[in-house]
Amino acid sequence: MNTKYTELFDLNKQNDMRKFFLEILGPCGNVEKYYKGSIVSKDVEKQLYIVKTGAVNISICDIGGEEQMIYRLYPGEILGEFEIFSDVSQNYHLQFLEESSIWKIEKDKINYILEEHPEYYRYFIHSMSRKYNLSLIQAGFSKFYSSEEKLVEFLLRICKIREPNSNRNIKIEGYTHEDIGKGINVSRIGITNILKKLEEGDFVIIKRKLIIVKSVEDLAEYREKIRKK
Repeated sequence: MNTKYTELFDLNKQNDMRKFFLEILGPCGNVEKYYKGSIVSKDVEKQLYIVKTGAVNISICDIGGEEQMIYRLYPGEILGEFEIFSDVSQNYHLQFLEESSIWKIEKDKINYILEEHPEYYRYFIHSMSRKYNLSLIQAGFSKFYSSEEKLVEFLLRICKIREPNSNRNIKIEGYTHEDIGKGINVSRIGITNILKKLEEGDFVIIKRKLIIVKSVEDLAEYREKIRKK
């Protein structure tokens, strides 16, 4: 749990990766469009999916239908890179949060492009390493953190992703309490109660599908305080 958010969410690297997938690789595929609220299940192994527009939650489910959200993808971010390089299939549930479009590119075409341009591998490596580090953070959440610590860490992480150069009044939009709960393994009621506590402590402002972090610095100090308990 020593990974620094400034390293994991390097804005320049992230922007370079998104630009590559949006402007160079994406147009090599076929576009699929989805309405807001659509939920689809995909067996991913020999395809790469690139978000062109919109936003989509990516989840995995167990045999009993229990769902775990693993990340949210925005334009220029991808799904399927692990599968096309490992030849191991994975089933994902995709929930489209707004009207969205994605490019679908077959593995054979990806391999051909990479043979011609091996320098493109670095963008795949960046995406994979970022997701790997996120998975370590999630594992640490489950093992070492209380529900309150999980939520505070989640808010700080989203602040760093959305506005890395800002410290005050950062808006976190588009997440329901249920969305957050699925992402960090805390019940919806638990999320609601903790957010209420943070609002009473003057750390956040809560509105419908909107959380405003009043001060990242103050929230980070509070995280250290509750971690010592």
